[in-house]
Amino acid sequence: MRITTQMLNESARRAGLPINHSSLLDHIGGNGKNALLDALNKKNSTVIDTENKKKYEKLGKTAEKLVDSSDALLQEGEKGLFAQVKESGDKQKLYDNIKTFFADYNSGIKNLKDTAGTMNDFYRQMLIEAPEDAKEELAKVGVSFAKDGTASVDLDKLKSADIESLENLFGSKSEVVSKVKFIATRISNNAEASVKSYSSGYSSKGNLYNGSVNSRFDFRG
Repeated sequence: MRITTQMLNESARRAGLPINHSSLLDHIGGNGKNALLDALNKKNSTVIDTENKKKYEKLGKTAEKLVDSSDALLQEGEKGLFAQVKESGDKQKLYDNIKTFFADYNSGIKNLKDTAGTMNDFYRQMLIEAPEDAKEELAKVGVSFAKDGTASVDLDKLKSADIESLENLFGSKSEVVSKVKFIATRISNNAEASVKSYSSGYSSKGNLYNGSVNSRFDFRG
């Protein structure tokens, strides 16, 4: 198919290049440069960066939810969940909070996998390993883990567990919940920094986006 100047100008218009009634040779040639191709590549990069920004926004919200569901279990004192359960005798809110905690935990693992990046792979592995030392005790109250690290809760088995066992595993002194909260906080911070980095870039009409966000963090977050 023969590429005409009109076709080239239309492509340039979509890429955000000014149209000055230039010919094909004005765009292609001359010191080996191709202004149109460069502009199109920049536009494609912008689309990719926009998609990554949305992924990090979603990841950030997921991490914040995991922090909140961790806090709900870790809260101490009279307003703490376990104190309320002991006073009222109604355990349903406790069961609901444990289910929410693991639902948020699973979402965190899945969203980390869907969002590319070395730090995301690192945090995902940390999240999967967080319950490792307590897996035997967790299994006794109905919490099991799949090969991908996600958790499932057997509600009948959970309800048959005594309140002391549940408090040891999920209460204010819980190592599992505390570890998960710590990791979720780091994930949230990293996601927030990534969103800001992608947001600070220019469109395809201007300059390139800032450098990789991952370089701003080491493996200790």
